[in-house]
Formats: sequence, structure tokens, C-alpha cells
Amino acid sequence: MIITKEQRKAFDLSTLFIWFIIYSNIGWIYETLYCSIGVHKIVNRGFLYGPLCPIYGLSILTMILLLSGRCRSILTLFLSCAVISSVLEYISSLWMEYVFGRRWWDYSDQILNINGRVCLGAAVLFGACGVVVIRFLHPAIVRCINQNFSPATIKMVDKVILSVFLLDILVSFQMSLH
Repeated sequence: MIITKEQRKAFDLSTLFIWFIIYSNIGWIYETLYCSIGVHKIVNRGFLYGPLCPIYGLSILTMILLLSGRCRSILTLFLSCAVISSVLEYISSLWMEYVFGRRWWDYSDQILNINGRVCLGAAVLFGACGVVVIRFLHPAIVRCINQNFSPATIKMVDKVILSVFLLDILVSFQMSLH
């Protein structure tokens, strides 16, 4: 169980995991659409074989836990989301290149990039998306989950998703290391 200091709300791991999966899936949908439109075919840009981009889930989950209810100003929320997503994207890029010896993205051709791992345009986009998610989408998702699923159902679904997710990670790692 994780308790956030200011809000004094407790979130069990099951709740955090389902949020992580939802936002990882939304991120995968975004990445797939963004990369597929230009080439007119479906492109799976994620590291995993399944429909998840964990960097999105981790970024949004971090934003929710650190920023929800704390940033009254849209500008502060926007800047905080941009920084969080950029830091996590940079760390992920370094880690993936270290582990697999290749890059999954490269912003070298973008203005104001840092080593091609992050850039101003992506930071602005992720900052804006973070505001939309925290202020509008996440509260709606929480209401939907709470109104339609019991904690027992969420835990059962989590177990199934976690099993498939772990299998996907194992297969993806094995394939990427070869």
C-alpha cells in the first residue's frame, strides 16, 4: 500500500497496477497511431509485443502520485509533468541502450534535444497530456473503475494481466537480446 503524504489517500498495489496498465495501453495506442499514420501501416513502436508502452504507464503513475491535488496552477502542473516525463524518458533511453545496445527513439533531428533522448517538443506534448490526464481523464477513469468493478474483481483481473505482462516481458527481453 502506498500512502501519499498531502492527500492522505492510500492506494493498494492492485489499484496502482491497473492504472499503470491502462496508461501503458493508452501510450501504446498513441505511439502506434502516431508512427503508423506516416507509413500507412500498423507499426508497433513498443519494446513489448503486447499493446503496452510501460514508459507511459510509469510516467503517468508518477505524475498522479506526485502531482494530483498539489498543483493548483495549470502552468505548474504542465511544467511538472513535462519534467517528470522527460526525466523518465531520458533514464529509460539510457537503460534500454545499455541493456540492449540500441535505441528505441532518437530526437537528434529535433530542436532543443538532449543527446537525442529527449527534446522540447516531446516535453511540451507530454506536459500538456499530463495536464489533461490528471485534471480530466484520470478522475473519470477512477470513477468508472470504482462504479463498475469490485476490489475483488480488480485483483482477479490484475493477476491475469500481470501473468500475461510478465510473459510478454520475458519473451521481449529474450528476443531483444538476440
